[in-house]
Amino acid sequence: MDYRDEVLWNQLFDVRQYTLQIVENISESMIDIIPAGHHNSIRWNIGHIIYDQDVWFHHFMKDDMDVPGYYRHFFDFGTSPCTWKQEPPAWRELVEELRIQPHRLKKKFAGRLDEPLQTTTELGMGKLGEVIPRTLYHEWYHLGVIQSIKRFADSRPEDGVK
Repeated sequence: MDYRDEVLWNQLFDVRQYTLQIVENISESMIDIIPAGHHNSIRWNIGHIIYDQDVWFHHFMKDDMDVPGYYRHFFDFGTSPCTWKQEPPAWRELVEELRIQPHRLKKKFAGRLDEPLQTTTELGMGKLGEVIPRTLYHEWYHLGVIQSIKRFADSRPEDGVK
């Protein structure tokens, strides 16, 4: 692994560690709240971070994804808890997946970041290593949404309203 690989992997681990610090301090009582002005819950945003990163690493490489296939129905772009017909993955399952995903990705893709993708993607990304920064800004975006929902939930009275 060359220095560029190590820098990208370090960034991925650093962002995920920060996400985990935020998530581990969220009460399970607030993970399914969808405040006015938001389309999704904290649970959805965490699942979406996990699912999206797995898609970017695997789909464009024509490789089997590591997350369960049913995550797509809950966390793909355009999904929402408002339309879920089944029970979503448990909170603890999502937090654990958040924790192990970077390790699994690095084990599988370290040293392969210069491999070409099956197709050039948005913004002209053509190699696997080029998608890491994209997944990082995506995670930061959703972490901001999570923090917004958490602030709302922290400020509301404990009346059980969702």
